[in-house]
Order: sequence, then structure tokens, then C-alpha cells
Amino acid sequence: MDARYLLIFGSGLVGGSLSFVAGLPMPFMLGGLFGTASFVIFYETHRTRLPKLSNTFRQVFMAIIGAVIGTRFSPEFFSIMPNFWISGLALVPFILIVHSGSYFIMRKLSGHNRRDTFFATMPAGIIDAVALAEQMGADIKVVATQHFVRVVIVVTLVPLIFLAIDGNAVGSAAGMSMATSNYSVTDVLMLCLVAFVGLGIGKVMRLPASHMMGPLFLGFILSISGLIQLNVPYWLPHLAQFVIGTALGSQFSGISRNMLLKGFGVGIVVGIYMLIVGAVFAVCLQYYVPADLGVLFVSFAAGGLAEMSLIALSLNFNPVIVALHHLFRIVLTVSVCGIFAKRILKI
Repeated sequence: MDARYLLIFGSGLVGGSLSFVAGLPMPFMLGGLFGTASFVIFYETHRTRLPKLSNTFRQVFMAIIGAVIGTRFSPEFFSIMPNFWISGLALVPFILIVHSGSYFIMRKLSGHNRRDTFFATMPAGIIDAVALAEQMGADIKVVATQHFVRVVIVVTLVPLIFLAIDGNAVGSAAGMSMATSNYSVTDVLMLCLVAFVGLGIGKVMRLPASHMMGPLFLGFILSISGLIQLNVPYWLPHLAQFVIGTALGSQFSGISRNMLLKGFGVGIVVGIYMLIVGAVFAVCLQYYVPADLGVLFVSFAAGGLAEMSLIALSLNFNPVIVALHHLFRIVLTVSVCGIFAKRILKI
């Protein structure tokens, strides 16, 4: 094993611990992210390039998050979900407004060509957007950097917004009602089993965001059927925050300073624009669906599926509702953009 991995995790742990002591929101995810990112940028300025954490490692913990969310389902889910058809339908205009507006902003500010800008502003997942961009002949480094920056900005701003409004740090011990100290080793082992089996099922079935949705759907089936009823260990959400934050921070490896500065300059504007549009939709929809403004805002904040699900867990929001909105957004975006790219970009 490369000893430099210890430096990456160590910097993430330091950042997470300092953020936790300071009472910052989502301390182990945001602290781990910025602690690792700062170390990576500093290290690579003076030395050789650091290794990135493998996607497999990150996906394992995303699978565990999916298993946790899946096992939170209850039979009342079937009576609740039909009431969300309006918010599900609203994702169609949301995607069109967010994508077109972000495209216009990035074209004006960055100077990227039409093709790169089109895929860099898709409100989809990083992996899905990069795969589609590569297939369509776009510059995947530009696309990957801009999507990564967008996720970092959204994931950072959303907890800070709730901190400013409520005065409570998102991700604190008080925000983890789904976690408990009344758990057993069997609960931990079963969660891991659901995660790993679901991960395999998701890949075999080629589900979108399979590393998370496979375990989520398996947990859903087992929970709804009454076959399992698990307690989530209190430390598990913090561990998941730490791993995902550190993995995101390590992705700064190999990105040039010019590309990073340019990406963040444009990404901040695009990220704020997306959050404003999401907030407007949340304000309008709160009168038509059985969810409060906070839940809808997190559901329409265009961050990563796993990261936004973790934020929902930390805020005691229904993570199932949030995760399904983000899943539908990602699937819809990838499906529609693949068709429109050929018409708009003449590919």
C-alpha cells in the first residue's frame, strides 16, 4: 500500500476533527474535503502527484449509505409517494431552467466551447455526465472539473445555509435521530451485507448510480417486507461523511491551478444560480406536496446523490424522498441530454 494514502486520510481526519471542534456543519464531510484538498494542492505544488482514492473505495461507503436509507423505508411510503407526483413532474422544467441558465453563464464567463459547456452544465451525476461527454467527443477534463466544482460548492453551501437560518450545525449529534447507541454487531453486519449484495445487484441490473441505488432498493424490499429492522450505529454517519469528504478532496490531485481557479470562479456563480432556482421551486411546491420547505430545498439542490442524502440524514429529513428526487433528476437529465445534444450541438 502506498504510504501517501495515510497522508491523505490523515489530512482529512485533521480537517474533520477541527471542523467538529469548531461546530461547523457536516464537519467530517466538509472538514475532510477541505483538509484533504488543501493538503493535496500544497503537496503537489512542491512534490510529485499524489494518488487518487479509488472509485471502488468511495462506492463501498456510498453503498452503505444506500443501505441505511433503504432500511429506513416503512409501509407508509406507499401512501406518501403518490402525493409527490407534482414535485417529480416539476423536475422537468427545473432541469431545463437550470441547464439552460448554467449554459449561458458558463459560456459568458469561461469561454469553453459549446460542446464542453453543454456537458459541463448538465445537472447530473459526475460519472454519468463524464461518460456521456466522452461518448459525444467533449473534453472530459473540463467536464469532470466543472461537475466536481459544482458538487463541492453545493455540498458546502447547503449546510451553511441551514446553519445561518437555524443556527444549528448540520451533522451534529443532535441531527442524527436515525442513528442510535442501541445497536448490535448484528445490525452492523446486516447493513454491510445489504450494502455489498445490493452493490452487486445494482451493477448486474445496470441501475443508474448503481453503487447506491442497488443497496437502497434491496434495503427497501427487505424493510417493507418486514424481514429486517435494523438500528443504525451513531458513528456510521460520521464515518460515511469522513470517507466521502476525503475522497472528494483527493480528486483535486492532478488538476492544474489555472483550471482549478477558472473552474471555481465559474462554478461558484453556476452553483449559486442552481441553488436559487432550486429554492424558488421549493418555495412554490411546499403548498402542493406533504413536505416542508427544507426537505424540498435539499431535494432540488443539484449536488451529488450520496452527499445530498447524507445532508438529509443529518437534518432528520426523510432521506428516501430526497434520494428519489435526486435519482429522478439524474436519470432524466442523462436521458434527455443525450437526445438534445445531437440536435443542439449537431453531433
